[in-house]
Amino acid sequence: MAEKIPYYNNLSESFQSADIPVLNPDFELIKFEDIPNESKLFKQPFRLNAFIAALVTDGSFTLNINSQVYHLERGNMYFTAPWHIRHYHEIKNWKGYIIFFTPQYVFQQKPARTITTEFPFYQAESGLTTKLNEQQISSFEQLFTDMQGVLRSDNPDRYKMLFHYTNILLFNAKAATSGSYTVTKGNETVVSQFMNLLNGYFIELNKGNIKEELTLKAVAEGMHLHPNYLSNLLKDQTGKSASQIIRERVGLEAQALLKNTNMTVAEVAYYLQFTDTSNFAKFFKNVTGFSPSGFRESLREKV
Repeated sequence: MAEKIPYYNNLSESFQSADIPVLNPDFELIKFEDIPNESKLFKQPFRLNAFIAALVTDGSFTLNINSQVYHLERGNMYFTAPWHIRHYHEIKNWKGYIIFFTPQYVFQQKPARTITTEFPFYQAESGLTTKLNEQQISSFEQLFTDMQGVLRSDNPDRYKMLFHYTNILLFNAKAATSGSYTVTKGNETVVSQFMNLLNGYFIELNKGNIKEELTLKAVAEGMHLHPNYLSNLLKDQTGKSASQIIRERVGLEAQALLKNTNMTVAEVAYYLQFTDTSNFAKFFKNVTGFSPSGFRESLREKV
């Protein structure tokens, strides 16, 4: 099979590939301009088991998140989650700040709620970017600078302090991005758990730990709910049935693989646990309106 997208379980693994020293495998804050130009990390798509919040203060670059392409410059903030495929390219004198923190870091500090429930922009299937005004840029830049000072200090409680700083930053970002995403109301715990299980499936698939098709029955069993009850509940909360959400999520993964790898259509179908290429092609056409090869051709036409 053609190359799989690298998956880094923690910051130590990913930063080692980028030749960047890391103090903590679960939390780091660095400047874009301090990342070596020759870093291997940015020469190919990858997944990283970390949430990211970043501010661009100068320069520009292009960032692919799953199948979505973002052209980022001064004033842009962006947010990605562990299940996102990321690919940085066309980097031109970029400057700014980027925070990495793993789910483990969040759990150690605050086990009661999930990060995606607290900050819904991390639920976005293809990440989220927003454009700040100059006053907001200045405010966020000062906050990132303060956090970097705490991180590089000798304070024994610096990671506990940084957790609170991170929450302040994210709550401010939540206000700045209000209206850029849909907030799920009602039974958020079930919806969030369902989405986390879907995203976890693709992470484990990427790591080679799963050899079964993603099904509603399997997800429902993981949540200890009857499939019909789960589907009706999701329909009430999101307007979509569980099966529809699963199909859309598999479709998004297929698009991301077709865009970010050289895997053949047959290899993508096999990777996603389809029985044969024709079934995958029929599924993909039904979900996206394109054949797999047509989708790739449409991407080439946009370049």
